[in-house]
Amino acid sequence: MNTLRTIVAVAALTACGLTMAQSGATAKPDAKAPAKTARPAEAKPKGKLMTRDELRTCMVENQALEDENLALKAKEKDVLAERDALKAYKAEQDKAEQELQARGTQLKADIEAIKVFGAEIEAGAAKMEKDQLKAKQEEYTTRANALQPRIDAFNKERNERVEKYKGFNERVDAQTKALDDFNERVETMQDKRDEWKKTCANKSYDEADEIAIKKELAAGKK
Repeated sequence: MNTLRTIVAVAALTACGLTMAQSGATAKPDAKAPAKTARPAEAKPKGKLMTRDELRTCMVENQALEDENLALKAKEKDVLAERDALKAYKAEQDKAEQELQARGTQLKADIEAIKVFGAEIEAGAAKMEKDQLKAKQEEYTTRANALQPRIDAFNKERNERVEKYKGFNERVDAQTKALDDFNERVETMQDKRDEWKKTCANKSYDEADEIAIKKELAAGKK
């Protein structure tokens, strides 16, 4: 007899601020087909036959479990798709962050070089000819003016990235909740399946009752 097992639980991403770390959730076995409601009575059944009401209850509960299993499989696809999208986005943003950090390091070095150049001009101004001092000052101004747009662009991109990461972290939080909810549903379904097995599995019943119940259930869906 086939038995139902829990569906694979997907890995969660966690993030905090601009530093994001991936963490994995405990994997669970793949789901398999739900168990059949019971077995038809043999020519010489062993033990007491299930009543029609008992069989009906078992069949209805089994169908509900099968429906939940199908719903979980569909939900699993959504959860996995969002996980993969977040992983890809994170990898892209990590690369961009590394590039931004490298530009920031170079920018700091260029700013420091300008400061050093300005200090040298100030220290040697008394010994310079007027024209030489003017040339140095103009060079300083040109270099400083060229540097300012780079500083502004860097700060703008940095601020934009902070906002983008806020949105990413919100998606991560939602993904983590979806994962928790998914796993909780899987565990609840497994508990119900285990309880169903205790009550319904491997019990004999009258096949005529099964046929009659199927007709009842089919009529109820119309």
